[in-house]
Amino acid sequence: MQKFLRLGSTLARSAINVRPVFMAAKVTQFRHFSHGTSVFEIESSEDFNEKVIQSPVPVIVDFHADWCGPCQALGPRLEEKVNGQNGNVLLAKINVDNAGEIAMDYGISVVPTVYAFKNGEKVSEFTGVIGDEQIDDFIENILAD
Repeated sequence: MQKFLRLGSTLARSAINVRPVFMAAKVTQFRHFSHGTSVFEIESSEDFNEKVIQSPVPVIVDFHADWCGPCQALGPRLEEKVNGQNGNVLLAKINVDNAGEIAMDYGISVVPTVYAFKNGEKVSEFTGVIGDEQIDDFIENILAD
């Protein structure tokens, strides 16, 4: 009986570890941004280079995961704030489960992590959830530099 319980708890732990990855893959299939938006998904290093590094306007990069509660809270607020900037700043969304290579290249170990790029260079960053006023200040500082 103990052997069965031990095996069961191992399987339960394994199932918990697999679930977020499965959910992330399933949810991102339905993620869509409307045309004319300043928000877009990055799925490859080539995409990142073209849309972030070579961008003529500043780009905020949101490293997130679909299973991450704080990411779910921060993401829509970032999208709303960036869309209110009339194209003066863009938001690149990078799901670390789907684009792990980019996350590893930038040493991302915690989500959400947000970087700001201007003229191909990282100029600012924050980790975790911040308030609306801090998001406004973050964007204003990027545009002011």
